[in-house]
Amino acid sequence: MLRRLSVKLSLLFVGIALVSVGVIVLWVNNSVQTEFRCYCQESYQGQAPPDSMHPGTGAGGQGGMPYYMGEMEQAFLDSVRNSLWLAAWVAVLVGVALGFLFSWLITGPMRQLTLAARKVAAGDFSYRVSQKTDDEIGEVSDAFNTMAEQLEKKEKSRRRLLADIAHELRNPLSIIQGNLEAWLDGVITPAPEQVASVYDETVLLSRLVTDLRDLSLAEAGQLKLSQNATKLGEFILAQIASVQSRCREKRISINAELPDGLPLVLIDRDRIRQVLHNLIDNALRYTRAGGTIKIGASYKTTGWVTVFVSDSGSGIVTEDLPHVFDHFYKADRSRQRGHGGAGIGLAMVKRLVELHGGTVWVESRKGKGSTFFFTLPVA
Repeated sequence: MLRRLSVKLSLLFVGIALVSVGVIVLWVNNSVQTEFRCYCQESYQGQAPPDSMHPGTGAGGQGGMPYYMGEMEQAFLDSVRNSLWLAAWVAVLVGVALGFLFSWLITGPMRQLTLAARKVAAGDFSYRVSQKTDDEIGEVSDAFNTMAEQLEKKEKSRRRLLADIAHELRNPLSIIQGNLEAWLDGVITPAPEQVASVYDETVLLSRLVTDLRDLSLAEAGQLKLSQNATKLGEFILAQIASVQSRCREKRISINAELPDGLPLVLIDRDRIRQVLHNLIDNALRYTRAGGTIKIGASYKTTGWVTVFVSDSGSGIVTEDLPHVFDHFYKADRSRQRGHGGAGIGLAMVKRLVELHGGTVWVESRKGKGSTFFFTLPVA
């Protein structure tokens, strides 16, 4: 029973009330008696009243000093003493009542927090604590509600992620399974083109699993980086050279805008190569023939170099901009998987840049193209 916080607080308040009232009563009683006897002695100027007690003999006589007090005076002192003890008992009762009241006011929100914590632990992330005060308990309630809201969002994101992963894996697996069953049943004879199609699906499946693994490691902070000082201009030009053939096939021009004097950057070359590859691949996917892609950098913020990848593609509508870096988010849901991507590339870009300590963002207008920016630390 004594382990309950409400009982401990109640006993604490009651104890404080008893000690405080007891000290006050004893102090006032002693002071009133002493002052009143002095008053009586001075009033009668050493002459005892007719109904007085014997000098020097009565309760409270000290050091043989005489005092003079009649029956009326003694009755007055008794009345004062009784009133003090009555007031003391009333104060104790009021203190006990207030103790239980304050204990309930303090432990009530704590009980609500306990109930809410059990609800969240059981998987009910929608439960919230009613915040009624602006004190420390109210701050704890507000912090708990914020935590529950974040957990609810993460749970929804987790469920959506699992559903998207299952959807993305189902498509290539269905194609592979269907072709293998047809070959085994002798319905069709495997031609080189069909074998190549199945092989492409296995490559896509392998790449998807690899991207998911890297993304999960990056989000968990377990993806190790091997950072080295790198000349950013040469690094970007090398990435442009690696995609020149794809750009020529699509009749898209790709150019670099690199100012002189760019400082060395401290990066994991393989991971930033993956970032640029995903951004360039995204630009190629949404840029029509005859369009242009620009890759550049600038050094305007001390300690950070800003890299951008710009295209003249279809652009992104305003309501989709906050979600382009989410898992499996596709701004154009009408696109097929083979043309629109799996929706992991930009999420991977965000995580890899953040692992380097940088930030990533996008600026775009529908029909006016898009520009993706990210920052890298100076070596």
